[in-house]
Amino acid sequence: MNKSDFLSPRDCKALDQAQTPFWFWNDKLEDDEILRQLKLMTEAGITCSAPHARSGYVGDYMTEEWFGRIQTVLDYKKEHDEPVWIYDEFNWPAGSCNGAVSRDEKLRERFLYFTRYDVPAGTLFHANLRPFGIAGRPNGDFDSLPKNLFCYDVETMEPVPLTPYLKPQIIRHMEIGMKDFELLRDRDTVVYQVQLLIDPYDEGGRGQPNYLKKEATDQFIKLTYERYLERFPQEMGSTIKAFFNDETRFAHSFPWTDQLPQKFIEMKGYDIRTCLPDLILPGDKAGRTRVDYYDVVAQLYKENYHGRLRDWLEGHGIDYTAHLLGEETIGGHTRYSADFMRQVDAMSRPGVDHLGKGIGSLNIKFATSAGECYGKDGAQVEVFAGCGWDLSFEEYLRMVSWMYLQGIKTIVNHGFFYSIRDERAKDWPPSEFFQWAHWDRMPEANRMTRRMYGLLTGGRQETDVLVYHPQEAFWLHYIGQQGYQTMYQRGPLLADKRAVEIDRNEQLLLTGLLEQNIDFTVFPSDAARLFKVVDGKLVNQRTGAEYKAFVLPMAEVLPVKTARLLDAFARQGGYLCVMDCLPVYGMRKEDDTEVKAVFEALKAEGKLHFIADASDAETLGGWLNTVVPSPMTVVEGMSTCPNNHRCYPEWIVDPVMHNDEDLSGVAYIRYRKGDTREYFFVNFTGEPQQLTVRVPSTALPEVWKTFTGEITPAKQLSASDGFYEVQLTLQPNVGTVLMTWI
Repeated sequence: MNKSDFLSPRDCKALDQAQTPFWFWNDKLEDDEILRQLKLMTEAGITCSAPHARSGYVGDYMTEEWFGRIQTVLDYKKEHDEPVWIYDEFNWPAGSCNGAVSRDEKLRERFLYFTRYDVPAGTLFHANLRPFGIAGRPNGDFDSLPKNLFCYDVETMEPVPLTPYLKPQIIRHMEIGMKDFELLRDRDTVVYQVQLLIDPYDEGGRGQPNYLKKEATDQFIKLTYERYLERFPQEMGSTIKAFFNDETRFAHSFPWTDQLPQKFIEMKGYDIRTCLPDLILPGDKAGRTRVDYYDVVAQLYKENYHGRLRDWLEGHGIDYTAHLLGEETIGGHTRYSADFMRQVDAMSRPGVDHLGKGIGSLNIKFATSAGECYGKDGAQVEVFAGCGWDLSFEEYLRMVSWMYLQGIKTIVNHGFFYSIRDERAKDWPPSEFFQWAHWDRMPEANRMTRRMYGLLTGGRQETDVLVYHPQEAFWLHYIGQQGYQTMYQRGPLLADKRAVEIDRNEQLLLTGLLEQNIDFTVFPSDAARLFKVVDGKLVNQRTGAEYKAFVLPMAEVLPVKTARLLDAFARQGGYLCVMDCLPVYGMRKEDDTEVKAVFEALKAEGKLHFIADASDAETLGGWLNTVVPSPMTVVEGMSTCPNNHRCYPEWIVDPVMHNDEDLSGVAYIRYRKGDTREYFFVNFTGEPQQLTVRVPSTALPEVWKTFTGEITPAKQLSASDGFYEVQLTLQPNVGTVLMTWI
């Protein structure tokens, strides 16, 4: 970013998408008012926005009237050479085109539902035994077929064969092809009945398109994107830069589609319909099936929903950006997306949501890390919903600055309200638009946002450390709870003790590293295919980013390809730290021996560092500071950033409101771009803080202040051997960049 653009960022067109608010169309629209509001945004420096059909809208969605209002916006945008994004749904979740897709039951979410029956010894049990998901009425061995009933001995939990308990049906002395199931044993038995269900349209089903079914996605494309293309062929990819897809999630714990069994067989080599109760049974044996199930569901979600939307949009020169539900914890990742981080690979721009005023959670870091691993730049955050009308200007600046520390590029305000008439003012307020008490200062905030966008794009956030996201190990132990969908503060408990440990300890570990200002990238195993080992470093083949250290916490299950990658890394001199346990399982049972042997050998040969407690960020931080020290040293002043809310409770929360979370120190990252290295500081103490730091630089560092636009030489205290010792004064809540040269 050149100095003139930093001083006057409003004039730089490359910064136009730094702030892209949701513009809630929530009342009867008039062209004159639309144009007035567009002018207000332009005057404040907000040159990109996303029209968003919202509750309160007076009119019909996706009609000629709707497109006429979009035309008004596009005409203004073309006249003023401004871009626009489009919110692709009426309200949320996305994918239904205001309920049109999910009205067709064949395109609505299907889910498994398990019912348990305890059958004491000597008790007769009748049930309708039938095939599950296959045609016909087989007369043969039900035990090898997909079916709806499964029996287990209570004491051993070994499966009980069903075929011996089939009784011929006799009608008028004729034996027919159907058989009754009559269970009578001298031992206690537990029976699981599996049903494939669907919610009625008017009882939740309206907002439940089947994200695993490609036909549902294709119908959404037909009803939404293709209609925009038909109406605005010249603007698609020119004025219209992106479509925003919001809040998709699985409504139920065990999503299903008719395409799942075949995909499962292709990926895993067996038919999951023969062992469905493994999804809810405790223990590692059943857990191996769970690992396979969530892996397949995550892949279907990526391929059949996000991937198809991205491919269509990118094929027309448009970015696809989205955020999902349950982004804060590995428990939420599993419940709502199977694998949240994997979905980012199917986006043009990563996205994430943040509700409430608080800062310090991990949701942003998960999303931006996924973007970094998959080579997806331009991460956006939907932010400020639920902050309330008392949101202060200082709180606004504080939140925006923290977002950029976490790797965000675009601020998507939730939201700019077209109207606050009547109940509209209570719709996840505030509006940060002209109705907000601090709207007169929005130009200052916009300039700050543009400056940070300019400084922190075009290069990469420089981290030396990859920290593994133990998704597969969590799948092994996680048992989904039926009966919960969304919108609860005390949701389903994580029933398994080990699942609780993984969820909690990952939060404590990552938060603890951030408190020490040890930056890192969270690494999903699905991204391992994009990395190779070069001279003892892990290199991202999409981005060229290099990493010197890898942390592997709680990874009981590890894909064999990842194990081989880490084996090569450690043997070439890379720094590998294993926490809590050595891996014992591969994704496939035939890989177990190799995976286990890799890490046992590395440990025996002294090629890995082991820390017993996966939540021990202090010990890990000490090791990382030794093996991959930061080029910058804080000589005097505050060098840590304590977090008052280090983890969530042992149940899944939706939505997570961040209002009680906060930081109370100084945080910083480093960003590499060309021949410069930028150290980006934010002071969260509420008072000015003075720091003395020692940094390498080929010339005297400069101080770039993101709020005021000032650029000054750093106050030099000493210089020797290519290092400068300089003094900084950090104002609260806003970013300060120390610019150095390499």
